[in-house]
Amino acid sequence: MIQIRKFYHRDDFQIGIYFGFEDELKQKARGINARWSQTNKCWYLLYNKANYNLILRTFEDVIVINDENNEPLPEPARIGQEIVHIADEISALQPAMPVEHKDEDPDFAGKIVFKGRVGKYWILLVPYKEELSRKLLEIKGVFWNKKQKAYFIFRHVNTKIRVEALLDAGPLFPEEYYHDAELITGENGLIELDAYLPDKRWMVLRCPQIPFLVEEVKRWEGSRYSKSNEAYVLNATPSVFENLKDLAGRLNIQVKSNLPVGYLRKSKGMNKKATQLKGMREALLQQVPFMAQTYTLAMLDYLFAMNYSASSIRNYVSAFNLFMRFNEYQSPDTLTERQIVRHLAMKMEQGFSTASVNMVINALQFYFRTVLHRDVFEIKIPHPRTEDKIPVVLTIDECANIFRQVDNPKHKLLLLLGYGAGLRRSEIVGLKWVDILFDEHKIIVRQSKGNKDRVVMLPYSIVAYLEDYRKLYPSVDWVFAGQYKGEALSTGTVQSVMRNAVEKAGLAKKASVHTLRHSFATHLLENGTDIRYIQQLLGHTNIKTTMVYTHILPKAARKVISPLDRMQGMLGSDDSAK
Repeated sequence: MIQIRKFYHRDDFQIGIYFGFEDELKQKARGINARWSQTNKCWYLLYNKANYNLILRTFEDVIVINDENNEPLPEPARIGQEIVHIADEISALQPAMPVEHKDEDPDFAGKIVFKGRVGKYWILLVPYKEELSRKLLEIKGVFWNKKQKAYFIFRHVNTKIRVEALLDAGPLFPEEYYHDAELITGENGLIELDAYLPDKRWMVLRCPQIPFLVEEVKRWEGSRYSKSNEAYVLNATPSVFENLKDLAGRLNIQVKSNLPVGYLRKSKGMNKKATQLKGMREALLQQVPFMAQTYTLAMLDYLFAMNYSASSIRNYVSAFNLFMRFNEYQSPDTLTERQIVRHLAMKMEQGFSTASVNMVINALQFYFRTVLHRDVFEIKIPHPRTEDKIPVVLTIDECANIFRQVDNPKHKLLLLLGYGAGLRRSEIVGLKWVDILFDEHKIIVRQSKGNKDRVVMLPYSIVAYLEDYRKLYPSVDWVFAGQYKGEALSTGTVQSVMRNAVEKAGLAKKASVHTLRHSFATHLLENGTDIRYIQQLLGHTNIKTTMVYTHILPKAARKVISPLDRMQGMLGSDDSAK
C-alpha cells in the first residue's frame, strides 16, 4: 500500500510517497527520480500535476492522506484518467507576482492570500506596495522569503495583531501559535521514557505530537528518531532529564519514567565527536540502494577506523555515493577512466565549484587506494583548475561598526572573540571556560577542523569583558551556553547575530562570521606579522591556504604610485576629463 501526502520541504511544496522497506518500491521511486527525505522519512517529488499523474501510473493501491495542516491533495484518479481539477490547485500554489505601486487599490484586501504554515511561520502573499512592504518588515518576526516571494510571519499573538492591524484586511491567521500547545489529558498526554536496549547510554522518548514539543526535542544535541521504536532517542544523562522536565512543565504535561533505578548517569554523556558520528553511518547508507551498500559500508569502515572527522566522513561518502548513483551503482572495480571524467565534466557543466569536484576526486582516490588497496591509482584523474578567489575582508572601521550594532553582551562577545582570535563558528560555540587561560592570555581550541588542537591569543582588551560576562551568564562548562542545560549555543545563532549586525551597519559587503576570520588574518598581515605565525593561529595545515591573504598590499607597497597618477600633471583638464 502506498500513501501520498503533500508537505512543505526545501522551500517548496512536495508530494511525499510513504511505504515500508520493499526494495521493489524503492527502485520504482528512484525510477521516477524521486528523492529521499531523511527528515520526513519518505520519498518525494515536486508538487505538480505531472508528478501526481506519474506517481499514479507507477504505483498501485495509492491512498491520499489529507493533512489538516496543509491543503489536501486531490483524490487519485484511475490510471490513464485525465486529472483536470488539480491544475487549478497547482496554479494557486504559485507565488503572487508583484503588482505596480498604486496609491489606491479598492480590491487590495482581496488580493492578500494566506498560504498556511511551515514550522513556526505563517506564509502570506501580499501585493507589492513600497511603503507597506517597508512597514511589514519593520515588525519583529516578519521577514521576506525571496525564493517563495512571500512573507514569513512568526506564529505569535503579538505578530498576528500587528500584521493584521497594518494590512487592515480582517483576521488573516488562525489562532495556532508556535509557543502554544493544547493540554492533552489521558495516556496521550504523557511523556514516557524507557531504556534503549541496544545501547544503555540512550533512552527512548515517546511524547504527544505537539509541534512545539517535537521541534524542541529535535534540536537537542544527539537527538535522533528511531524508526524501529517509533520514538526519539536521547542521551541518558541527568541534565537531559532535567531539561525534559522543564520543557514538560512549560507545556503542562506529565513525565512518566520507566527507567531502571540508576539508569541516568552523568558518565553516559556523549562527547562531541561521538554525538556527531551517532547515526551518521545509517544516514549515509540510506543514500544508496541495498545492493550498493557494500561499497559504501567498506568506505565507512576505513574512514571510521582511520579517525577521520565527522565532516570529512560525510563529505567523502556523500561525494562517493553521488558518483555511484551517476554510474547506476556499477561495481567500482569495473569503472573506466572515461566514466570518471564524464562525471567530473557533468558537475562542472552544472556549475559546481572546483572544491566540490575535487572532493569527488579525493573520495575516489581514497576508495581505490585505501579500500581496494591499489597503491598506485591506475586511472589518472584530471584535477580541475582552481579558481583564484579573493576572500571578502572588512576594514577595521567596518568591523568596529558591526560590533557597535550589537547590544546583547553575549552576542557581542562571540563576535569579538571571532574577530579577536580568528575563530570559526564551530570553534566559538565549542569554547569552554577551562579553555580560557586568563593568566597566560591564551585560548585552547579543542579538536577543530582536522581533529587538531591549537593555541590562539586571548586579546588583552577582552579580558575584563569576559570576566563581566561570566558574572552575567554563569556557566560551569560552555562559555556560550545554549537554551538547555549542558548544551552549547548553536552555530546558526552565531550566524544570525552576525547577519543582523551587518544589516544594521548598512554594509554593502556580504559579510559572515568567517569574514571576521579573514579580516583577522589580513589585519595581522598588514601589521607585519609573519605569515607562518598567522598560519599557526588559523590552524592551517598547508601554508598555501594562508597565502591567500597576501593579496593585501603591505604598507610599504601602498607608497607605489601608478604611472597614470604621475602623468596627471602633464595632462590638461580636457584630456583628464576624457
